[in-house]
Amino acid sequence: MTSKFTEKDRKLVIETLEKIQQTKITPVNRFRKLFKDENGLLYLVSGGTDDWHGINSNIMETLKDLEQESVFIIAKKYETRIDIFAGSLIEFIKYKDKLIKTKKNSYQFHFILTGNGLYLKEVPDFYCNEITKIDLEQNKKYLSRLKEIAKIINIEIQSNHQFTHSDIQAKLLLIGSYLNYRTYTPDQSKKSEIFNKTLGELCSEKQIPEGAIPSLSINTVKYIDVIWFDEEGYPTHAFEVEHTTDITKGLLRLYQIHKLRVKMFIIANENSRNKFDKEVNKSPFRKLNKEFIFKNYDELDSFFESVKNFSKLQQDFLNL
Repeated sequence: MTSKFTEKDRKLVIETLEKIQQTKITPVNRFRKLFKDENGLLYLVSGGTDDWHGINSNIMETLKDLEQESVFIIAKKYETRIDIFAGSLIEFIKYKDKLIKTKKNSYQFHFILTGNGLYLKEVPDFYCNEITKIDLEQNKKYLSRLKEIAKIINIEIQSNHQFTHSDIQAKLLLIGSYLNYRTYTPDQSKKSEIFNKTLGELCSEKQIPEGAIPSLSINTVKYIDVIWFDEEGYPTHAFEVEHTTDITKGLLRLYQIHKLRVKMFIIANENSRNKFDKEVNKSPFRKLNKEFIFKNYDELDSFFESVKNFSKLQQDFLNL
């Protein structure tokens, strides 16, 4: 889960604005969100990880008679970056009566992201353009992890190696990590070893990201063999490996996650394809049988080898 937006992050946003504006920007009085540059231009800087923000009523009261052109900055923090959006502060203040008033008299608003900016849910006419992005220190960690993953991916495997359920999970975790997904495997799998690593060391998430799965489904979904999440913690791909186990049970676990529009995969031996085709045409899977995807071991190996080959090219080209 993305860590909260801190004052250190706000300082980083201000430093970025200083580079863009070519001017020094300093705090205004006691307000931690209000700033002014050397030319007298005001900046209200609101940051967070969620799609809603709050503004203190004291700031709104201070700005109620604002007449000079000023800038309203919204900073949206992700795991590896901060996106910065800018709009008119005067216009924002004009719309304050349309914002949500809390019991503590502060103001709240929600925003909707678009292709190149955002608008306020409460005030659709108010728009902010995206002006820049900040790459966070986590990117360095990602590159470091990328190197480690590349080393593991490129280990040569003995031709007589007998593949297990854990080997297949490991490949899915490594592919997901290499494609920059957050990866998860259940607790009972985390201690299994492959490529001199445990599966717990290969996945990025110790547990399912908070809020990613509805609470009613979590006790079933947490046993899915491998799940990939995007950087905000939303599930995108779910994999059940049916090496020696029952395909029907794997489908039932995946079924618990289908309402989240996740791509659902059964990974099994090609001999299991007919069994898969029969099961997905039974209740309760019949209505969504096209949403379940069967991939055999050869198809997974082919994908893994393509990632492996690309990782070698990437290391050579980028000097990793």
